[in-house]
Amino acid sequence: MDQSYACAITAFEQNPGWSIAQRLAYFFGVVTPICPLWYLFTFVGALVGTSIPQGLALDFALPITFLAMIGPMLRTPAHVLAALVSVVTALCFAFLPYNLGLLVAGVAGMMTGAQAELWLERRKAARQ
Repeated sequence: MDQSYACAITAFEQNPGWSIAQRLAYFFGVVTPICPLWYLFTFVGALVGTSIPQGLALDFALPITFLAMIGPMLRTPAHVLAALVSVVTALCFAFLPYNLGLLVAGVAGMMTGAQAELWLERRKAARQ
């Protein structure tokens, strides 16, 4: 589903004039073919996942997929700063139970990105 969201967000940014109905139609058009496959391969992974040899190092595939999805979205310094802060925070708080470090990292990244955008806009306005 993350890939569907990334695809939809990219299309929404490229077509800012779309109405809510058009955005919903596009999103459901992207999600509908992926959702059954998501469920199917989650089930297949649950059945045969433990039989895959450790030497294949497939645990590296998921982080690379996420990096490939967010890479094109890092267009402004605020985006890059938010991503860096969230990565560093996630690594620093990886010890927290229930993967709470990811939630802390998400909040820290969003706060940093929002503050950086405000700071950059104020700086730009001051120059004019």
